[in-house]
Amino acid sequence: MNLARKNFSPITSVGLKLLFCCVLTTTFNVAVVWGSTNSQPARISQATAVRVPELAAELGKIHTREGPLGTVSRELYIPYPKQGFSSVLTAGYTGHKGLRRYEVLTYQGLDDVYQNAERRYSEDNGRSWSPWMLDTEVAIVCEGEYSWQRFPPTGPTEPCYDKASRRLVQPYSLVTFAGDPRKTGLSDCNYHAFSRTSTDNGLTWREGRMVKYEDGPDYDPNRKRAADFMAANSAVYYYNTIPLNGGGVIFAADFTPDVVTGADGKSASLTAIRCFCGLWDKAAKTYRWTASPPVAIPRALSGYAAEPWLARLKDGQILLDIRGTTQSATSPNAVGRHWYALSRDEGRTFSEVRDWRYDDGQQFYSPATMAKLLRHSKTGKLYWFGNISAAPPVGNRPRYPFYIAEVEESIPALRRSTLTVIDDYDPAHHTPAVQFSNFYVFENRKTHAFELYLSPYGQYGNTYQASVYRYSIQLKPARRSHPTKAR
Repeated sequence: MNLARKNFSPITSVGLKLLFCCVLTTTFNVAVVWGSTNSQPARISQATAVRVPELAAELGKIHTREGPLGTVSRELYIPYPKQGFSSVLTAGYTGHKGLRRYEVLTYQGLDDVYQNAERRYSEDNGRSWSPWMLDTEVAIVCEGEYSWQRFPPTGPTEPCYDKASRRLVQPYSLVTFAGDPRKTGLSDCNYHAFSRTSTDNGLTWREGRMVKYEDGPDYDPNRKRAADFMAANSAVYYYNTIPLNGGGVIFAADFTPDVVTGADGKSASLTAIRCFCGLWDKAAKTYRWTASPPVAIPRALSGYAAEPWLARLKDGQILLDIRGTTQSATSPNAVGRHWYALSRDEGRTFSEVRDWRYDDGQQFYSPATMAKLLRHSKTGKLYWFGNISAAPPVGNRPRYPFYIAEVEESIPALRRSTLTVIDDYDPAHHTPAVQFSNFYVFENRKTHAFELYLSPYGQYGNTYQASVYRYSIQLKPARRSHPTKAR
């Protein structure tokens, strides 16, 4: 998600460490500061949203398309709240079992600034919902000359159940900003990674310990902007967490520095990815975290490695999906691709990064966007959701078409014959800058359709004026396939 990342470029080690950091979690006292004085931005909410007649007329209309994998349906779910602002939704199940669901709705008017969070719950798998209510967990809190926010960019991600500890584990980030981003946009952001646990299937949560991979101060709520704290343990997380074989969990975070030395003897820091393995310490009642070495794309091919996503392959390997970019790549021949790495030792180390290809070995183009992987409970197949371009992209454009494809796990690669369009640019309804790339997806536990929520930024002339659309992907029954070995 995080649109500010579209212009990432490698920076010095000192500069990177001043930008982001990891934190030791403690109990937070969340202050609600919006609307308390005239200096605060006016609050946006569903209660105050402007009802646009054309959008109201679109509600309830379902559009469908067929593809090799099945039927994709799309409908307008939550219209944009007013001119110049987007509605952005995070959605899923609150725990690893049951049908209780949550939705967190935020509003975006500036690049990567998600504000005025509201939350609601459903006890019946989304058939009915509680009223929207203020979400203090995701609120932007002002403290003097800086502000901070938990669960950026748009709310909590899906927790992971650890059989060893009998707990749900949910990593998340805390970010601090210079000033108030709702007024000025993002400035001098510093990200910090956290985790928390639940013993009651997500009803309540207990803060955990710091996920630390280098020396540096522990988290102190009174020193969020201290220079020494911001200079160490940088990490950003809004991705996914999966179980480790034998107990424990693993998650990946980006914006962790990788210092490399070039042929000229000069050192530079690349934005890289680390994976964090957490094992439950029963005596201390906390998780002990260890970090993998940094995973980076060669500078010649990409300006960064970002927005990681994890999946377990059938042969037991852990697959790490990675976003890259041609911006700031040192080779003039660098082309927009999507990337991955593999681990054979439960995430302690990873292979060299390789570009995703089709199962026949052919390469494909992909812009600098995030992709996700999800295994379906009924077909047993692993699916990739992401953007594939017909021609070499420029940085992160265009962000269409948007596909789902089955992963041929023995390679791994995308099975070309399964490419199914979820959505695509339509000149009659979109500007050429439309983005089908910022989404949340999960499997409905009753219907077993993939549910996907997406706000197509760039749909209108104002980039940050987009509505939430709901997609349902009903898969065809699985058939036996015969893998084609490539590479």
